[in-house]
Amino acid sequence: MRHRGVAAAGVLAVVSLAGCSASVSKPDGDDVAAAVSAEAEASASAVAGEVGRAGAGMVALSPEGLEAVALADGQAVAGGTVTAQVSDRDFPNAGTVVAKKAVCTPLATVQAGSVLGAPVSVVRRMWIGPQETSEADLGADPSDGEVAAAALDATTSFVSLASYGQEAAAKVVMAGIGRAVRECAAGGFVYTVAGQDPVKTVKVQKTAAPAGTGGADEVIAANLTVSVDGVSGPVRVVVVREGGTVGYFPATNLASQATGDAFTLPAALVQAQLAQLTEAG
Repeated sequence: MRHRGVAAAGVLAVVSLAGCSASVSKPDGDDVAAAVSAEAEASASAVAGEVGRAGAGMVALSPEGLEAVALADGQAVAGGTVTAQVSDRDFPNAGTVVAKKAVCTPLATVQAGSVLGAPVSVVRRMWIGPQETSEADLGADPSDGEVAAAALDATTSFVSLASYGQEAAAKVVMAGIGRAVRECAAGGFVYTVAGQDPVKTVKVQKTAAPAGTGGADEVIAANLTVSVDGVSGPVRVVVVREGGTVGYFPATNLASQATGDAFTLPAALVQAQLAQLTEAG
């Protein structure tokens, strides 16, 4: 499970949910990464600063407190399995994700599998869904390529719980993400992770909150489309807030990244984590 979790984590961090080994062509020329403006970096710092100011004097959930409300290692949810065998080292540090269009940095940060601002504590999980392509779907004599593709046809979500303490700090985070969803819908955005090759998100579409999440203080959901080597693949993003804690749910399906076909982030996954968070509160 550790191997599968880290592999999926690499998808989130290295190509930001765009595929295992694909390299993203620089959409604005070879100097896109260098062209990421100081304004964008300042925007990322400003978000962190706003979160810090809003959370001054807060009483945040400790790592132990977050562990107590997080989905458990090995827990069966939505037909898949949760693993805690992931590490902060597998994912971008907060602040290393920078969008060329500054307002889009919060959404790019979520897409890349990181968290916003400067939370007091963070707990991470990986949810690995069931294989969607069955043996019956493959037929009697599938090729090696078909078998390999079927093995990749499973949705994966990296779940992060971040405690900011006071509601005001968590609201700043949600406001930044919400603004990015609204203002980055036209034309998408380009971003880098730690100065590496740029990632091109060509489409942002706000969607309805997952079923059964209406009890959360705030929910933001969006479908993103990432372009890799001429193939456009979907990414799903859901972010929920309960008090001073924010839950991040970016998701990918490697088969969908290769084909461009749609996939679903199960509402039951978000419901399960939200239920444990609200019960503890």
